[in-house]
Amino acid sequence: MGEPVAEVIRAQRFELVDAEGRVRGALSLDEEGNPRVCLCDKEGQVRAGLRLDSDGMPHLAALSASGSTTAELGFGTSWRAGLVLRDYTGQVLWSAIPEHF
Repeated sequence: MGEPVAEVIRAQRFELVDAEGRVRGALSLDEEGNPRVCLCDKEGQVRAGLRLDSDGMPHLAALSASGSTTAELGFGTSWRAGLVLRDYTGQVLWSAIPEHF
């Protein structure tokens, strides 16, 4: 028989750590109470994130090792998708954000 498993676990933040105890991911709430998931590299830098904004719309971001956003996919309140790609300095290389986003 397996170990007992809790049916529900409640917390304000969950952290995924590696064998050395370094945080590699987290499930938490931002300052406004919106949920987010962060994935970190071996050095603990956030490299990817998924969050819901205050309207409940999802946003996905990829970040460079320096922490700048290199790609972001978001949805406006009418579910129109917007995509922005940046270089390592943050300069926009390409974007597609529909009118009335």
